[in-house]
Amino acid sequence: MILRLTLLAVPAVAAALLASVALGNPAGLTDLAQTDRTWDCEPYVPIAGNYQHCAPPGKPSVADLLAGTEAPSLELRVFDFTTGEFAGMESLLRADLYSGQPCWQDGQAEWGLLDLPVDYRACHRYETGNPPF
Repeated sequence: MILRLTLLAVPAVAAALLASVALGNPAGLTDLAQTDRTWDCEPYVPIAGNYQHCAPPGKPSVADLLAGTEAPSLELRVFDFTTGEFAGMESLLRADLYSGQPCWQDGQAEWGLLDLPVDYRACHRYETGNPPF
């Protein structure tokens, strides 16, 4: 009898755990504290209002760009600096590689120009509201 209950309970518990993982938010995507463990979020200061920008592990970060390190492009996760909530993504493209690609989600005809040691163009794709730039 106990063996039957165990055989029935184990798959049910496993299914419930898998469903909660599948339906929940992916770890490290919607929370700055989780992302900060694996992604490079330096410098730890609000940028463009109240946003924290994080680069994937092993890729150049905003701190690297500010130090003059060049990368052809970057994909950054952007978070509200105060709440840690995921705001959206930002794509950066070195200005000399920009050739008029539209920034469809910023509602602009062209990517915004950032004033860094090396010029970059930025396109923002925010999930919650519009960015303040």
